[in-house]
Amino acid sequence: MSKARNNKLDKLAVKLKSIKAKDIMTKNVISTHEDATLAEVAEILIKRRISGMPVKNKKGKIIGVITTNDLFIVMDMLESGDIVEDGRIGAFNPTVKFAMSTDFVHIKKNTTLFDIIALLKYKNVHTLPVFEGRKVSGVIGRRDILKHFYSAVRQIKQATAK
Repeated sequence: MSKARNNKLDKLAVKLKSIKAKDIMTKNVISTHEDATLAEVAEILIKRRISGMPVKNKKGKIIGVITTNDLFIVMDMLESGDIVEDGRIGAFNPTVKFAMSTDFVHIKKNTTLFDIIALLKYKNVHTLPVFEGRKVSGVIGRRDILKHFYSAVRQIKQATAK
């Protein structure tokens, strides 16, 4: 690997470590309730152009995340007739509780973009709630990560081209 390429990669790593979750998160968190239907969630995801959102229980606590990937899995289950919700075979429009991920990954507001990228790579995460204590203060989606990563790449490329 050339010395110039190593230098750019080092600069990129430094830049990614300087960008924090609080800098790139969406602060106006769109969430849903565990009893909402998947059709309602799909409508929100499409309308808001997001790929996932936190799920709250009746007390307002975040208990999971629902993503487009979860919806695709349920679509396949519906198509094949393999869906059972609350003991009913063939539930047509299940609730979020049926499809959400409860073992979701979350981060703190000072988590670096460098570490966030590693999480996406190794945990296959689509939506990352950002917690401040026990409260959600924001959310980061894959588009946010792509936007800020490639912005950093462009900045380094422009700076080294001069």
